Amino acid sequence: MRQLLLPLVLVAVTRAGAAAQPSPPRKAEARTPQAAEAAATERTLSEAVSRHPDSFEAQYQLASFLVQQRKLRAALPHLERAHAIDPAHYACGHDLALAFLELGKLVEARALIASMMAAHENAELHNLLGNVEERAGNFAGADPEYERAAHMAPTEEHLFDWGNNLLQLQAFEDAAKVFTPAIARHPQSARLHVGLGIAQYSRGQYEDAVRSFCQAADLAPADPRPYQFLGEMYGVAPALGEAITRRLARFAKAQPRNAQAQFHYAMSLWKGQPAGSPSPDLRQVERLLRRAVTLDVKFAKAFLELGILLSDQQRYTEAIQALRQATRLAPDVAQAHYRLSQAYQRTGQEELAAKELELFRRLSG
Repeated sequence: MRQLLLPLVLVAVTRAGAAAQPSPPRKAEARTPQAAEAAATERTLSEAVSRHPDSFEAQYQLASFLVQQRKLRAALPHLERAHAIDPAHYACGHDLALAFLELGKLVEARALIASMMAAHENAELHNLLGNVEERAGNFAGADPEYERAAHMAPTEEHLFDWGNNLLQLQAFEDAAKVFTPAIARHPQSARLHVGLGIAQYSRGQYEDAVRSFCQAADLAPADPRPYQFLGEMYGVAPALGEAITRRLARFAKAQPRNAQAQFHYAMSLWKGQPAGSPSPDLRQVERLLRRAVTLDVKFAKAFLELGILLSDQQRYTEAIQALRQATRLAPDVAQAHYRLSQAYQRTGQEELAAKELELFRRLSG
């Protein structure tokens, strides 16, 4: 059975939006009226602040507008001024703590949240403090804050953050105990299913993990996150190979310019089917791998697998081209040098074969 270690990248892949591809940029002509309108609004709000620097409303309105425009550094002094004018205003304090967090001002964020807790202890602030500790790399310190938030208000976000933090702590059994009832509460949350899948995989429950990732993919077909994990699991649960392949095929079709999607579909077709299945269509596998390396000319793993496929078909001249590119892009991958050595040997290039074999031996210890 093929073994792998799923990367604990759930924070990165789940805090992002679910869009599979960024939307194409709008034409400059379409942006101009909006940009002009935004600039005019900012001028108006800035003038109000200039006229009334001690006005909470003026400062907070400008800060809120700048936050909406993703001008967080510009918004910060106005949030600070608004908070100084009215320290009891909860929304302003929360926005300021978020700004501190996003800008990496973690000491300031902790202090502000602690002061707000004295008057407004609630799940939102506990969760926010957990985010601060997580951003600082203090996952153990984040755990009780996330747990408290989840118990006070078991929203999808709070339960996910708690379970995800447990994954970072490699407390996989505890994470599964969080994600399982969380899914019962929020069955349509794809990222909760992904979190459970990671916990299950890490405990050796491979088929359960595949089912969780498949469920996530079905709940959010355009979301790349479940496919990221399914794409690394070909051969791990052979009995579910067809289920994995079907979903990767769907994603590859929906994302024809996504190199990873083409690669993972190819590998699942080639190496992810259970014993006794019909032989894979190697021409289709080759087309998908060639598409992947065309879409991403720095995709070393795809070049390696293409080279292996061509070598297995005794197309050594073509294999050498792919394998040389793999060794250029990933010179520390021993298998690429070994395969390239074999291809050189088969084409009578003894000196080059010996050089690659020596590199393989050195890298493999």
